[in-house]
Amino acid sequence: MLLFNNNFMKNIDLSPFGLDDNQSATYLAMLEFTSSSVLEIAKKSGINRSMLYDILETLIEMGLVYKSVRGKKVRFVARKPETLQRLLEDKIHKLEKLMPGLQKLAQAGDFKPSITFHEGVAGIKEVYLGAIDSKEKKLYAFVGVESLLSKTNVLEQFWDEEYKIERRKRNVFGQVLVPDNFAGHSFQKKDNQNFRESRLVDANQYNFPAEVLMYDDVVSFISYTRYEEFAISIQSRAIAETMKMVWQFMWVTCEKYR
Repeated sequence: MLLFNNNFMKNIDLSPFGLDDNQSATYLAMLEFTSSSVLEIAKKSGINRSMLYDILETLIEMGLVYKSVRGKKVRFVARKPETLQRLLEDKIHKLEKLMPGLQKLAQAGDFKPSITFHEGVAGIKEVYLGAIDSKEKKLYAFVGVESLLSKTNVLEQFWDEEYKIERRKRNVFGQVLVPDNFAGHSFQKKDNQNFRESRLVDANQYNFPAEVLMYDDVVSFISYTRYEEFAISIQSRAIAETMKMVWQFMWVTCEKYR
């Protein structure tokens, strides 16, 4: 009995595991059989028999399929889906071994400043998640709390349910300047649970309508007002150092007058 139809199979993407479309279609077709002949696989997958032999050999090399020979009969068997997890884990392990060397190559190359534009809430989330990779393990920010809270609670939920959890896992601490108003005080009360320290600035002068997020050699300008949702990230040592100096001046000033 066939468990799934072809439309369901088409919705399964195995490309993250290194399989192309034909290899994916072959493997998925085989999962529905205990063992199968080339003819059966061809009928189920829609792939020409002449192509299947090379595809099956590749899947055997990948460890996803094995061949069963009994006399003159040759059958092919798909290994359990858990094998895909092993393949991915192997790739991650290999990447982890290569990463130190790749990082050295990147550091040795010429540094080129860059500017990237991130659109919408999805783009803003991308900027925040990128900051989690901070080599300094430190984030610095001016946060427009009222602007953040004036939006839907999507970003606030993202901060609470994903962003802070990942930062804590990677031990990336945040130091944040927020306006001295009701929203700022509410924000500051959550410092401990959100793995950060925040200080209040005069809301009459510095009620930030947007956010500036800084880490390593990156400065991101994030706007989440009622009328716009986007972020611009600038990767430049000089600009990052300058913005951090401005942030540090305000941070120290806040400490003096607390």
